[in-house]
Amino acid sequence: MPGHEVALLGNAEMAAADRRAVALGVPSAALMENAGAAVAAEIRAHYAPRPTVVLCGPGNNGGDGFVAARHLARAGWPVEVALLGERAALKGDAAAMAAQWPGPVRALAPEAVAGAQLIVDAIFGAGLSRRLSGAVAAVVDAANRAQVPIVAVDVPTGIDGDSGAVRGTAMSAARTVTFFRKKPGHLLYPGRAHCGHVTVADIGIPA
Repeated sequence: MPGHEVALLGNAEMAAADRRAVALGVPSAALMENAGAAVAAEIRAHYAPRPTVVLCGPGNNGGDGFVAARHLARAGWPVEVALLGERAALKGDAAAMAAQWPGPVRALAPEAVAGAQLIVDAIFGAGLSRRLSGAVAAVVDAANRAQVPIVAVDVPTGIDGDSGAVRGTAMSAARTVTFFRKKPGHLLYPGRAHCGHVTVADIGIPA
C-alpha cells in the first residue's frame, strides 16, 4: 500500500480518516469486517490452528475481535471469546458483529486465558488515555504471564497510540495488526517494545 510505511496518523487523524471513508461511501461495518478478517488472516499466516481466546472490549476494537473470532472459527480453529461488559450493552457495528458470533461469550477475567495457546487482544484500541486498573489490568497481566503468542488488534491494550506511553500495564504482543497507517505509538518507546511485528492492513479506506 503506497505511503503506509512513511505516513503516521495520530488517533484523531485516524478517526477522521474513518469518517472520510464513510462519507465517501465505504460502510463502517465493512471497515470493521475487513479489519477483523485481516487480523484472522495474519494469525493464520503465522500460526498453526491451536486453542485461541479472543479478548474483546466494549467498543470498536472489540467488534474487530468478534469478526476475527468468527473467521478463525470458520477456518476450523478452536476459539473462545471473552468480553468486557455485557453483550447486550454493545452498540453500533460492534453489536452487529457480536450478533454474528455463534458461540458463547465468557466474562473478561484472568481465568479466560487459561489453557489458551494464542491470545487475541481486542480489548482497547489506540485511543486509551486512562490508566488500566481492576479487572482489565488483571487480564493483561495474566495474558503476559501465559507465555503464549499475543496478537494485538490496532495497538496492544494499555499503549497510547499517540505517544507510546504505557497506561499502567500493557499487553506484550508478538504481532500487532493495525489498519491503513501506523500510529506514533507503534514506533515510540515504550509502546514499540510491546507491539512485536507490526502489520499494516488495507481495510478499504481510500488513500
